[in-house]
Amino acid sequence: MSAHRPLSTVELRKQNRNRVYRYLIARWEPVTKQELAFQLSMSLPTLTQNLNELTEMGLIDRSVTTDSTGGRRPQLIVPLPDARFALGIELTSRDLRIVAINLRKETLASQRAALPFANTETYGGELAGLIEHFLDSNHLDRNRLLGVALTLPGIIGPEMTIEYAPTIGVHTSTPARFLSRIPYKVLLDNDATCGGFGEWWKRTDQPSMAYLSLNRGVGGAILIDGKLYDGVEHRAAEFGHICLHPGGRPCKCGRRGCLEAYCSTALLSDDLDISLDVFFQRVEEGDAACRALWDTYLEDLAHAVTIIHTILDCPLMIGGQLSQYLPPYQHRLQSLIRALSSPGDRVDFLTFCPSSGHSVCIGAATRLLYEFVKQL
Repeated sequence: MSAHRPLSTVELRKQNRNRVYRYLIARWEPVTKQELAFQLSMSLPTLTQNLNELTEMGLIDRSVTTDSTGGRRPQLIVPLPDARFALGIELTSRDLRIVAINLRKETLASQRAALPFANTETYGGELAGLIEHFLDSNHLDRNRLLGVALTLPGIIGPEMTIEYAPTIGVHTSTPARFLSRIPYKVLLDNDATCGGFGEWWKRTDQPSMAYLSLNRGVGGAILIDGKLYDGVEHRAAEFGHICLHPGGRPCKCGRRGCLEAYCSTALLSDDLDISLDVFFQRVEEGDAACRALWDTYLEDLAHAVTIIHTILDCPLMIGGQLSQYLPPYQHRLQSLIRALSSPGDRVDFLTFCPSSGHSVCIGAATRLLYEFVKQL
């Protein structure tokens, strides 16, 4: 076996700097240099060098001092959440959502705009204009902007091509033409992948997780040991196209019986010409038709959840628009899953994403924050 190549001085300095910064942003609380040196088992000269570099980058503040027990007042090291920020934008067939989050994943600003998607430079120009207006109106410093992370309800291939996105009218592989008009670093990814990544990063005790996104489109994400599993053809976690009922309802993908045809939120809203709020209000009021539809929906969802968990054997989170309505029906859903599982199987692997209309945007922007911290 060949020995590992020793780290160069530059690599070692970067590694130490990264350790210091990761420790600071894991706490987000002021800390003295002495305490930091002790916690990281790092010499004071090495730590001082790293702190000087982080200060020059504008990532920490060392101007605050604390009470002294004798001699010089100890200096406090304070990480600055607003030193950098990222934009996350969720694009749909009808409109878009945009969110700015800082390094602490706090929302700095958000907006929703009616802009129907089109993979054209004209659309890209309108989108770029919205981004500039968003930055200006919220007084966000472009010098601190890490980039713009955009999501689509479809499969994103190498070189940011849109491979397949039927809900926004893309059925064959095509370059994402609209991106050329955005003058910042750009990341384009699947909406459910970003939603899942954002939720996973909040849960450091969970190295592996599956994420099922329930919107008009149904998708998902798989994280294994803290890494997104994309698949050989970038089609991993396309849970919406699990064949739930062979020969069943037609799906927008062209096949029949897909999960998306049975668990799209459109069944509970668009198809009935009502909102999800109205649908669940009617369920609670005892509307027979809505209750019957919801019972069938839960049965199909339980089958899908059981299939996903049987294959992946890891915690599963449900996100997307529907997640905020599911907690009152948790016991019912668990009972359905238990009836489909082997005796003794646990059913507490399932959780619901906290309600947030911006969860996909936040997850997308989180990808940029993660990349920044990783390479620092």
